[in-house]
Amino acid sequence: MPRPVEYDNLIKTKALEAIAPTLGAVAGFLRNAADYQAVAEVLDPARHLQVFTLAYEGYFQLVQAVLEFYEVRPKDAGRNLAIQRVTASLGASPAEFAFITKAHERRNGTSYHSPFPPVSKAEAATMLAILAKFLPAARALTGN
Repeated sequence: MPRPVEYDNLIKTKALEAIAPTLGAVAGFLRNAADYQAVAEVLDPARHLQVFTLAYEGYFQLVQAVLEFYEVRPKDAGRNLAIQRVTASLGASPAEFAFITKAHERRNGTSYHSPFPPVSKAEAATMLAILAKFLPAARALTGN
């Protein structure tokens, strides 16, 4: 499938790089996303951080699946742009887009340097709802 121009533009700016596809990778990323979702859904909802983290990691697997489908990979400084581009490609609303962007910044901005800040029950539930909503969208987009 031809890659959308928005992805080609990110290649030109060096946020993404073109890659050769890896056989089975899209299906593998989507399977991982579904597994993260399944585990997050059975956790005690009082474990806000763990539900949020599993749902975020599941969403990132969707991002990886779409990037692989379009045969691109983020370069070091392009990860945030890649997440934003895929989020737009999946049809996120402005509120969902903002939440995902904030979740990414929060996770990466703290988890490598300090303990993760507290996550509310509502934030955990929102991240899980986003994963549940966009897993079928990613499957439809990629044909998997």
